[in-house]
Amino acid sequence: MTLLGRRAECEELDGVLADALAGRTRVVVLRGEAGAGKSALLHYVSERSDGWQRARAVGVESELELAYSGLHQFCAPLMDHVDHLPGPQRAALTTVFGLSTGPAPDRFLVGISARTSFRWRSRSRRHARSIRRLQR
Repeated sequence: MTLLGRRAECEELDGVLADALAGRTRVVVLRGEAGAGKSALLHYVSERSDGWQRARAVGVESELELAYSGLHQFCAPLMDHVDHLPGPQRAALTTVFGLSTGPAPDRFLVGISARTSFRWRSRSRRHARSIRRLQR
């Protein structure tokens, strides 16, 4: 895929992917008005990360009141590895996703549990994550 007028952005994204291949973590934030081409840039990255484990989350206003809805989109594909998490982390994720019962876990424990899940999964495969918030 060639994006017209987006050479600088594509070169930056290529650098991010090259760093990931070298084992360095990078974060990129794509900001812009609706129709600015953010989705096209995400598609560009997706095409160049073929064979990688990919996780995506899309935020929509109708899910605003649903606790952990974005995290659920990210972690649902990783839940087959939940047994590898330490006990408290495993309990936190399985509770917030309704797979077990218990009191609501601390949100920071839920966050570290998700991070541990991603790190565990990325040991065996390159991993790319993207979050997209839909405009109102």
